[in-house]
Amino acid sequence: MTWPDSPPTQPPAQPPTAPATPTTAQSEVPETSRTTVPAGVTTTARPRKARTIIGIVLLFLAGVSATFGVASFWTERAILDENTWVATSKAIVNNPQVQDDVAHAIATQIVTVVGVDDLVGGILPGPLSAFSGTVTDKVTDLIALATVQVVKTDAFVSVWETAVRATHDEFVHAVDGSNRFVSIDSKGLSLDLGSSLSEINKQLDQRGIHVLDKVDLSSINVKIQLVDAPGLERIRTWVRVLRVGSIVFPAVAVIGAIAGLLIARRRSFAVIAGAIGALLGAGIVTLIASSGRDRAIEHIAGGVLGVSSAGVIVDEVMSGLDSALIVACAVAAVVLVVGLVAAIVSSRSTPSAPNDVAAPSA
Repeated sequence: MTWPDSPPTQPPAQPPTAPATPTTAQSEVPETSRTTVPAGVTTTARPRKARTIIGIVLLFLAGVSATFGVASFWTERAILDENTWVATSKAIVNNPQVQDDVAHAIATQIVTVVGVDDLVGGILPGPLSAFSGTVTDKVTDLIALATVQVVKTDAFVSVWETAVRATHDEFVHAVDGSNRFVSIDSKGLSLDLGSSLSEINKQLDQRGIHVLDKVDLSSINVKIQLVDAPGLERIRTWVRVLRVGSIVFPAVAVIGAIAGLLIARRRSFAVIAGAIGALLGAGIVTLIASSGRDRAIEHIAGGVLGVSSAGVIVDEVMSGLDSALIVACAVAAVVLVVGLVAAIVSSRSTPSAPNDVAAPSA
């Protein structure tokens, strides 16, 4: 079957074109989004910021712990170290108030050993014997005046140092709870100052007081109670707390510092936070020491250590603590400056965010 011839088909004058506008819109939107809001900027910036914040917190806590560790270590050393204890004791015995307390304590023991009260009571006739106590007090004061002149000499300070060194081991054992009281008896910490009696007798002779001329000085056991037993028990508790603190706080500081530096993306900020934490820790320690001064004096006041004398000990320990805190603050200040410089240099050398994200990928 034959179909009729159809007219020849003419090719179109121009090839058909697709609508331009929709295609252009579809192609431009993704391109614009890629150039202005790169994928992943929000998802990566937040973890970096969170890591920096965590690092800052860890370094801050490390700085506080470091200062507490320095304070704990130094204070424990001041209490238990023999050379530090002897140096502190020298400063104590050179204090005028302590000199008066020690002299009066020695004079009281001399009067008791010699039996001045009984002698005066036997000499005074009848009703006048009731005044023996007053006379004894006057004799005690005279002996104390002579004794204080001896206490102020370098020879007595040497005797004091020898007595402190002799009892230091006993003191450490007593504080540790690892030994019975020896030089530290059931009444507390005592110093044997019997070797100073010969110098005291010379001073008494010069003042016309001859109560020791016929007395065997070697038979007189002159012991000065430095700290009473309750005060010693409190010192033992303090030492235990300080010993734990001198181990725990440095460990926390080291671990916190290492972890903070590893986690933080902006390490300069974390270092600054650590320095600020150390400075704040020094302030907290100073506040605690100042507010607890009176309580510490009250706790160790006993024996020859009255409130004034106990205050000398506490102030000596605190003055050394202040020196340690000043050193810690100086180190923290240096670290703070280094951190600030590093932060400034880092901010200037790091390219700005728009330049980093505006460059389109090929």
